Amino acid sequence: MDKIIYKIGGLPRPANNRIQAILFIVNRSWILRKLDIFRRLFCKFYHIPQTTSFNKDFYCSAANLFLGEHVGLADTFILAYAPVTIGSNCSFSYRNMIVTSSHDFDDFSTAVAEPVTIGNNVWVTTNVTILPGVSIGDNSVIGAGSVVTRNIPSGVFAAGNPCKVIREIVFNK
Repeated sequence: MDKIIYKIGGLPRPANNRIQAILFIVNRSWILRKLDIFRRLFCKFYHIPQTTSFNKDFYCSAANLFLGEHVGLADTFILAYAPVTIGSNCSFSYRNMIVTSSHDFDDFSTAVAEPVTIGNNVWVTTNVTILPGVSIGDNSVIGAGSVVTRNIPSGVFAAGNPCKVIREIVFNK
């Protein structure tokens, strides 16, 4: 998918509707978050599977999120001006961010968004930032404190700032 340009007076930036905003407020209450009806409503309004897990600090700026089954988001912050696609069986540890937009250097009032795609069976460890336009391949691990600025292939351990491949992962079955 190409870049999406958001200029003042042009295409509006995606945002949560009122119900979605209220659901995020309710999500901060541990008592209400444990109710099955809340979970079903939250998943319905965000179009995410019931098998998705998240905690009180999870936040997504718009319902521009596409998840596979059994995804653990913990307290991930997602700025979803462009689509964010996360495959099945992915796990996000704590304090991660997925950012789909940045500003145009020539005009700071203009936001430029690019989609982020994360494959199946990916573990994003703690304090990782994933930047616009990045794809992470299946069966990969992103190390703590990484800033993912470019695509990461399948079956690797990658880490650093900027994030780079450290080694291939050999899975024993």
